[in-house]
Amino acid sequence: MKKDRVITGTFIAIVYIAVFLLSMYVHPIFFDIFIFAVAAGATYEMCRCVANFSSEPIFIIDMITVVLGFAGFWFAQYYFRTNAAGMTGYFVVLAVMIIATVLTTAFSKVYVKGNAISTIFVMLYPNSILMFAVGINYFMMAEMGIDVMASLPFRNAGIALMFLVPALTDVFAYQIGSALKGKKLCPSISPNKTISGAVGGLFGGLFGAGLVLLLTYLAKQFNVNLFGLDMLTENWATTIVNFVALGLFGSVFDQMGDLAASFFKRRAGIKDYSNLLPGHGGVLDRVDGFMFCGVFFYMYFAVAITLL
Repeated sequence: MKKDRVITGTFIAIVYIAVFLLSMYVHPIFFDIFIFAVAAGATYEMCRCVANFSSEPIFIIDMITVVLGFAGFWFAQYYFRTNAAGMTGYFVVLAVMIIATVLTTAFSKVYVKGNAISTIFVMLYPNSILMFAVGINYFMMAEMGIDVMASLPFRNAGIALMFLVPALTDVFAYQIGSALKGKKLCPSISPNKTISGAVGGLFGGLFGAGLVLLLTYLAKQFNVNLFGLDMLTENWATTIVNFVALGLFGSVFDQMGDLAASFFKRRAGIKDYSNLLPGHGGVLDRVDGFMFCGVFFYMYFAVAITLL
């Protein structure tokens, strides 16, 4: 079991690094494809999970929402070419699919109101939550188009933070929690999580943000700009404050996402969302905190852009 976890963890790390580099150096679409694959797998797993404790979601509608949602995002983003265009396009599609779900159950002899509620729930969690990560990928100036290395500093920093903050939060939480143990954080939802682990996770989030800050410093001071990183503000003091906030609260959101996923698994009476990733569970087991980080980072940078 431990060997499987190490092998799978190595594979996940390689995928993360490959997606990160391709999206930074080649084209932002590689990050989108990654999130699309994650959304499809996570939606499938959540449909199965919800069916264990509530009315069965209408799987085909949820999967169609994934496909049409991304299509709506891409069409709006590449046609209107503004920072918020893609997210607007997605939520238009989401509204249409919610209406379609309600009408389907209203006129169906097979499905009932409970099926509609479960289906809409899966549209929101995990699919809609994951879309915020895609939104970060397009924080670019309209005149820059899709030039990833010349994009707004929030885009490149956001992608780096998306991979580092959740991953290091989980690593630090596990290692420190296992070493110190102590009082349980929320035993009714996740009996293995401890307060010491949660605090350790905060340090992991700060460490992840600190790595991005360090790379930014090297880029500015020594012209070693590997990932198109730049200062988030016009001076280092406020840039550092921003990175501290992003690392700290990013870690909080990651752990909230982890607890939310544990809550649904406990309701469903399952240990993992699937066995797709030996030793790690399913897709949703790996991205439960990642996607909550995406929501926080997107909101943070969206506000920052309006203040420019």
